[in-house]
This record gives sequence, structure tokens and C-alpha cells, in this order.
Amino acid sequence: MSNKLTNRNQIEMSTLNCTSMLTNRVTLPTSTLFKMLAVLLATVIINSNVVMMSSISSSSSSGGGDFVDSGHLVWTTIGVTAARSEVDMWTKTSSGCACSSQDHHIQSQGSAKGGGGNKNLKTCACCAHAGACQCGPKVPYRCAQCGLEQQCDQMCNVTLDARQLYSTSRLRYGQIKSLELQEHQHCWYRLIPEPGYRIELQIYRLVDTGHLNQSKCVGGQLEWITSGSSGSSSSIESAISAAMQQQPHQHLQQHSWTLCGANERYSPPALLFSDDDISPATLVLKSGEFTRRGKLLAHFSFTPIGHSAQLGVQTIGGTPVHGSVCDWHYQQSDCVKEGRYNNSCRMASPGYPGLYPPNRMCRFHVALQSPFQPLTLHFTSVQLPAQRCKMDFIRVLINGRVHSTLCGQETVQLVTFGPDVVVEFTSGVLLPPYVFNGFVAQLTFREMDAQSSQQPPPQQPHARAGSNLKNHFVPQQQPTISNGAFRAVERQAHAVCDYVIRPNATGNGGGSSETMMNRWSGFFSTSNTAWRVWPAPCSFTFPVLPGQSVQINLLTFNITGSDCTSFMEIHEGALDVRWSSSSPRQKICSPAWKKSRNSYTRFNQPYLIQSNNASLSIRFRMDPITGADQVIEGAFAYFNELEGFRIPGTLCDALFDATVNPSNGRLSSSFDSTVFWSVVGPFNCTSTFDPEERKSVTLTVTASQMKDDGRCYTECDRQGCHCRTNDTNNIDHIILSMSNRSIVCLCGDIQAFLPVSLSSNTRLSVHHHVVEFSFGQPDLAVDLSYRFSSRHECGSETFLESATGSISSPLFGLKERSTNEGYHHTDCLWVATVKPTELWTATIHTPDQGDCQEWNLTLHYYDEKWPNHLGSVINVLCPESSEKHVFAMPSGLNVMAIRLQAWNTVPVQYRLVWQTSSLSSPAPGVQRSLSSLITTAIPSPDQQPDPIGSISSCSCGLSSSMSSICCTFLLIAFVIVHKRLIPQS
Repeated sequence: MSNKLTNRNQIEMSTLNCTSMLTNRVTLPTSTLFKMLAVLLATVIINSNVVMMSSISSSSSSGGGDFVDSGHLVWTTIGVTAARSEVDMWTKTSSGCACSSQDHHIQSQGSAKGGGGNKNLKTCACCAHAGACQCGPKVPYRCAQCGLEQQCDQMCNVTLDARQLYSTSRLRYGQIKSLELQEHQHCWYRLIPEPGYRIELQIYRLVDTGHLNQSKCVGGQLEWITSGSSGSSSSIESAISAAMQQQPHQHLQQHSWTLCGANERYSPPALLFSDDDISPATLVLKSGEFTRRGKLLAHFSFTPIGHSAQLGVQTIGGTPVHGSVCDWHYQQSDCVKEGRYNNSCRMASPGYPGLYPPNRMCRFHVALQSPFQPLTLHFTSVQLPAQRCKMDFIRVLINGRVHSTLCGQETVQLVTFGPDVVVEFTSGVLLPPYVFNGFVAQLTFREMDAQSSQQPPPQQPHARAGSNLKNHFVPQQQPTISNGAFRAVERQAHAVCDYVIRPNATGNGGGSSETMMNRWSGFFSTSNTAWRVWPAPCSFTFPVLPGQSVQINLLTFNITGSDCTSFMEIHEGALDVRWSSSSPRQKICSPAWKKSRNSYTRFNQPYLIQSNNASLSIRFRMDPITGADQVIEGAFAYFNELEGFRIPGTLCDALFDATVNPSNGRLSSSFDSTVFWSVVGPFNCTSTFDPEERKSVTLTVTASQMKDDGRCYTECDRQGCHCRTNDTNNIDHIILSMSNRSIVCLCGDIQAFLPVSLSSNTRLSVHHHVVEFSFGQPDLAVDLSYRFSSRHECGSETFLESATGSISSPLFGLKERSTNEGYHHTDCLWVATVKPTELWTATIHTPDQGDCQEWNLTLHYYDEKWPNHLGSVINVLCPESSEKHVFAMPSGLNVMAIRLQAWNTVPVQYRLVWQTSSLSSPAPGVQRSLSSLITTAIPSPDQQPDPIGSISSCSCGLSSSMSSICCTFLLIAFVIVHKRLIPQS
């Protein structure tokens, strides 16, 4: 390509010289003239295809001219002719032209020194075109583009400032033709745009500049660096220093393209663009060790933004992510209004429509603010190398899940309700041919049809003509909001703008309500109702049935006007708020507003309204005179008693009370209710199960869709189920806890361990922790069942207060053992009490044999914070044999906590029998059992038993007739010692 341009330059120069000779009536031999004409004709024929391809017009001084679409790349026709584009080839001839006043001054000085001088002698250069300036005293026979006169003799280390070039030459384009570099030399060219213009670079020729070794340039390179720096000299030197070392520059947020080759001619040219009209760009040419004549031929242009649909800044409506190289934010509110250069939002790969930078991961985040304005994402152009789909590809993620992957020349159009859409663009190494320019996609938001509750079907993906069909992708199934969620509300009879939303309502469009685990949810909005009937108020009513509750999340609202001319009231229990005389539970007066998001992918805190066993109504009046853009949008969810009672002020925390809730039920933590639409980021949800006295509760994880996570996995063994990870806070996991103590932890793929159950006679909780929550993520779904029972692993007693009694597990004494799969965790707590004059003893029977890691029973000093806190351990009993084990409460105590823990693939089998006896006549064998089985630990200071009480209950190991004499003697001794040690007041 460069040779063709050079030949074209020769045509023009030959034509100019011929014209000059004819004008000056230069006489040449006939043979010489014929030879010149023959060479000229042959050169024109050979290079006619170049002239036709370039489509160079004859108009002058245009900043851009037409654009050329050759294959995948689109570029501007820089300049009118090659000669007029070059920065160092603007000379028509060195004689026969009038010189400037500066040249006359030079000649007059020469005449003075030489004596006399000849005023008719013209030794200066003759500039042929407008915008050309003579180079001055250093190079008097040469012209250059005005503004670059100082580079006539050294086209290296040049700053090309758009403002300066245009002020001197009225041109915004030119040519870079480097010197021939020797070994270990470099040249840089700094291009600084002006507002409204982006930088365009076309590389036509690269000579003796390194070579490509697999995917890396060695022995020299040409690097194009675009950054967000301010263009200071320190930034230039930093970028050039990084390019010299062939390393990415760490101090600048930049893109970098690298090309190399021994003798490369690019046709079409290697096309490069900057992404904005603020940041400068640097072109660095570096010679290697064996370079003899490193050389570059390139065209540059400051192309007007909006010059054409193909050449304008393609990233429109987005905001760069601070601290990122190429990530962008898109807010729905910025896209529905008129943008900077267009009336819609658009995203594109860096440098579009030129080459995209190599080895990049760019993310484009789109945040929807309303479920009633779905997003249409249309990839209008995708140009990626089909042979490198593992390195160069596009992924579309909706709510954290991969929806589709594009490669080659595939395009797709999809419709989604969001709320989160991420487009990931990944590029590999930059390899020839340099004709792939990435992608461009259009973002469009539209209002839903007020009369339709049907979700618009997503467009099927389609391939461009000539695309590789074997690479055509099949989009993965993406869960979407059901049609019932957008059902039309029912208008109350004889009402103008009062609407009722029932849990089993059916939309006018035929869509059924959304039902998930006895839950109904959906959206409501004033945009599809007739509320503009001021001054009459309107209302949304959510009636509940016995055993139901309703929860409302106000996603967004905007009520304008002053002094409460517009308002929104929350009423509870009133089915007809028009005639209700009760005061509202809450009132919001204009002016007031709330957005679902305040920054990229981060929602505001949910605005929650909920009621248990009572209807809710939203009564509102929005004065249309104060603004037609007023709106109220929200999501609702109905719950029944099987799903517990929602704790006020929380989105999903629930309480299951055995005295009120059913004895058993199921719940799902899939978080697919529409009230979660405005939730994103770290998320926690806790359900608490509180059994009544003499009952136990069992929680069982029956199913899970959690996926493998390389940072965490679950291990279930003889010590229970645990999360094996370095940091539990940074991974998704589920914790089953008892009395605020973590018992079971589950993460990653746990399907092989299910079912996993936990039984206890105290309060149990299920805590679900999600690191990065996004609406509609089924990977987080976990199904659980619960059961309140009086005959379960912990028996029917919690306080062992009677003189005799027993508790046992349901399986104790059965001949057939349970063959249930999964892991069973049992954690029971009891409190044993006895009178000061009695001794409490117990015997435990179990057919299970093992060690303390599978099954144990621990005795604790009683703590007033029981059951949330237990005192220090007195003793531990392990079922090392199937014999019965006898233990007793230590002397001096009248209350003790007992804890039983078991982990196994089958439920534990045990029977605990206790009895009390008088200290004067202990049960046979008790003293021997105490000395052999009980080793009393030293209690903490706050748990020391009363010494007097201990002495009063002593037996001294004597007969009953001597017991009172011994104790009396010890009591008198204690009083004497006490008086001597304590001084008298």
C-alpha cells in the first residue's frame, strides 16, 4: 500500500514538474519527453486501483471528507491527495516561484556577504498548496504543513496539537513519515485532540520494525497508546518508557496496541481510534538490535465526533468506571433522555470502528430502574476472528447468569426486564490480519403497553450473511419475570381510580398469577392506571385472607408539588380507603422522590411496607398540574402462615412459632419473589424456628441448586458438616445454628450430602449469606422443610425437674435401624435441677459405639444466659461401649446443663433415665460411680458454689448417726477461722 502511495506521489510530482517545465518553456529532447510520458502512463495504470479504492475527492481543507468502508473497518479519507497529506512533501519546486519576505531577507543577507547579489535568483522552496509553510533557514528548499515547520529536518518526537495545526493551516489531518531509525532508537508522536474531535490513525507501511514471534513482538515494535492522562510531559515520558520496555504502563489507565514486521504493507490500513475527545494518544516507534532502516508511514486525522454514524464516538450515554481501564456504567435514566450526541445509548468495544486493544476484559454494566421499561439490547455489528473464539468473544449476563456468548460475525437482539445486564468483552493477542474491530450495540428502553400484561418474547438470535454458522450460539435458558407479575389490576366497582390487587388475581391478558411455594408476587404502577383525575384521590388495595400477610416494596416514586398538594398514604386494615376515617399509618407529602438505584448496580435501601393478618392500602393523589412525570411503582408479595411471619423492617427475615405456625411445612430461599427485584450486592436472610416447651424442631435441607465454588466446599464427616474455606464472608453459604451457635455450614455443591438435618429442643435458625445478590439467581435456591414434634431426637422434656423420669430418641429400642441417607445432626439441651438435700444421678443407655467425634454428652455448669451460653465443662461422656453409663451432679450443685451432640448418617439412639435420692442415703453404687466417672472441674469465680451450702450438705463419709456431729464440728471450725481472718470493724 505504501509503495502505491509513493508511486502516486511520483505521478503528482512528475505532473507538477512537467507543468513547471512547460510554464518556464524548458526545452528537452524529444526522446526524453517520450520516456517521461511512458513512465507516467504506466504508473497511472498500475496505481489506478489505489486511487479508486481510496475514493479521494478533489475538495480541499475538509476535516474529514467521505468515509471508506473496506471489509470490517471504516476510516476517513484523510486529505485530498497523498502529496497534500504529507507533512514533509509540500514542495512544488525550488525555483521559479516568488519567495516570502523571510526568504528575501535571507537572500539579501547572502548578497551582502557575497557582495552584490542577484534579485532575480529564486533559491527558496515553492509551497504548492494552502496550509503549507516554508521550513525556514535550516531547510530553505522544503515546505511542511503549517504548524509543523520546525519538524522539517527531524520528523521525530513530535507533538501534534489539533488546535495549533488548525490555527496555522486550517487543516486537521496530516501524514507521519518517520526518519530511518538505526539500532536502539525510537521516535514518538503525541496527538492531542480538541473538544468535539477524536483521534484517528491509519498505518500503511512498517519497515524493519521487529518481527512477530508467536504472539509477541521482538526486536522492535510500533505501539499506539491511548490513556486518560492529562498529556503532561511526565505522562508522555512514562508512557514512552513503558513502551520501550514492552511492558504495560501501571500508572496510566490505558489501552495499548502493538504491531511489528519486517516489511508490512497494510491494505486496508491498520486503523486505530481513540475513545474520546479529551485524552491524548501516543504513537511510539522503537527500533531493535538488528534494525538498519526502521521506518513508518501513517496518516492521522482529528475526526469530528458525529461525523458519521460509523465514525462518531460509539460509547454514548455511558460513564467510565473510576479506576477501571475500559469498564462503563449505563443508567436507564440517562438513556431514555437525549444523550450527548444521539437520543439513545450505545456501547462499543474500545477504539471502534478501528482495531480493539489486545488482552483486555471490558465490562459494560446496564442498570434498569423500572421493571415496566424493559431493555432491548441489539448487537448491530460483531466483527471478531471466528478462529479464536476462546480468546476473542462477547458474553451477555443477565442478573449474574450467562445468557449468551457471541463470536465471529454473530449478532443478537434480546429483551430483558433486568434489573442487571452486563456485557463482557474479552480480547486476546493482536494478530494479523488487522481487520477486526469488535462490536457495537444499541440500547433501547420502551414503556410497556398499559393494556398488556404479556411479556414480550425475546428476539431469536440471528447470524449475519456470510457468518460461520457452526459457531452460531444457542442462548442459555434465562429465567424471566412471569406474565402474571405484570397482570392488570382490578378496578373496584363504581370507582374511577381505585384498584384491588388480590393474591389470586388473573390479568386481563390471560396471564396467571406467579405462584412459588404458596407465594404470590407481582408489580404495580401508576403508569398503567387512570390516576390523572385530580383532585380525586386514587388507591391500590391489597386484601389478605386469614393466615396471610402482604409485603410491599416501593421501588420508585416521584410526587411533585409543594405543601403536600400531592401525597401518598399507607392505610392498614381498611378495605375501602375512600370512606376510611382512620389516620394513615404513614404519609409521604410532596415534594418527595425515591429512585431504585443511586449508582451503578447498587440499589437504595428497600422501602418496605408490610402487614400480618391485615390488609394494606396505598392512597395517593398526584396533581398533574405540578408535573406529568409523577409515578409510583412497586412490587408486592403475599405469604401464608406456612412461610412464617415477616419480621418488621426486614425483607425476608421470618419467625416460625410452634404455638402459631403449623407443625410442619416447607420453604424455599430462592429469592424469586418480585419484592427482591431492587436488591443487589451483599445479602443476608435469616429464618428462625422457635419450638414451644416439651417440643423439638427439626430442619432438613432437601434440595439445593448451589454450584461449585473453587473457594469453598462442604465436608461432612464424623464431626459434622463444615465449610472448608479461608474466609466464609466472601463466599455464598448456608448456616444452621442453634441458640446463636453455628452447627452446620454448607457451601458449594452439596447435592451428594443431602438431606442434611438438624434437630434440637431449642431455637434453630437458617442463615443464608449471598456475597453478590441479583434478582432471579436460581443457583442460590435451597429448599428446606421444618417439623415441630413432641416425640423426636430430643424427647419431650427440657427441664429435668421431677424426682424420676426418662427421655429417649424415637429410634431407641427398635430392632430395625434406619437406613436413611444424608447427614443427621442432633443437638439437645436439658437443664437438671435438684434440691440442696438431694443427689441427682442419671444412667444413659445407647447401642451406638464410637468415639467423642461422633457422639458425646457433656455436663456444664449452669449459666444464666442459657441456652445461648453454657458454663464451663464439668465432664464429657463418650459412647465407647454399649454398656450403660452412670453419672451424677457434683456435690454442692443443684442445677446443671446437659448437652447431647451427635453426627452420623443415621439418627442417634439413646435413653436417659434420671432419679434423685436423699444425701443421707445415696443410691447403691452411686459413690463408686462418682469416683470413677466424674472428675469435677474447678468452676470459674462467678460459678463457685456456696461454701456454707457445701458444708451443710456434706456427709463426711460416716454413718447417718455421726453425720450431724461431723458437720456441726466442721461448721464451728469454719466460723472460728472466718472470724480470725476477717478483722473486726
